[in-house]
Amino acid sequence: MPPFEWHGSIRSPQIAEQAAYYGDGFFHNNIFWPKDHVQRMVELYRRRFEHYGHGRAEDAIVGLGGQLFMRHDSQAAIREFRPYFDAAPVYGGGPSLEDYMDQTPLTVGSPQQVIDRTLAFRDIVGDYQRQLFLVDHAGLPLKTVLEQLDLLGAEVLPVLRREFAKGRPADVPDAPTHASLVAARDAALSAEKDDAPDEPVEATPAAPAEPVAAGRHTAA
Repeated sequence: MPPFEWHGSIRSPQIAEQAAYYGDGFFHNNIFWPKDHVQRMVELYRRRFEHYGHGRAEDAIVGLGGQLFMRHDSQAAIREFRPYFDAAPVYGGGPSLEDYMDQTPLTVGSPQQVIDRTLAFRDIVGDYQRQLFLVDHAGLPLKTVLEQLDLLGAEVLPVLRREFAKGRPADVPDAPTHASLVAARDAALSAEKDDAPDEPVEATPAAPAEPVAAGRHTAA
């Protein structure tokens, strides 16, 4: 069973078009661009997904990225992350940390701030199926990255799962998994088998009885 395919993009609308054409998932990087760009890209994908006959725009499978740095004290998080931000080639030399946090999904602060910022993504793109986070970035040391993963798993993800489930329409599909793809395939094969006409069964003619010679009898 082939895996579900995602098409990932930062800025290219052609990738959104390609994902929609094939009926695959569309994953927007959602790291370096402002929210209006992300919104346009996802809206394009949803609209073209419906155009190509794969279902409603709301049925399209969307994933988003995000990046974060957390400490329980939000100001401590900013003080600790700033030197890494300023020295990182992908960030340094451009907008300040504060401007970057304001203009992109980068969230540096407390776990609650990460939760609030991430939940707001739904206001931009609608209900979506996958959320990925960039944690190992800007040259952070391994110890710090592992601490970020601990905070993410213990304090952020359980809340996000619970809150994203609230108010989610029942007809919004879940992201396909290998198990769900296998189940869908098996159900389709079973339906095809049930709908197939019964094949005619050819009757095998009985063998002719052997003639009994006149005047001959067999005694028991």
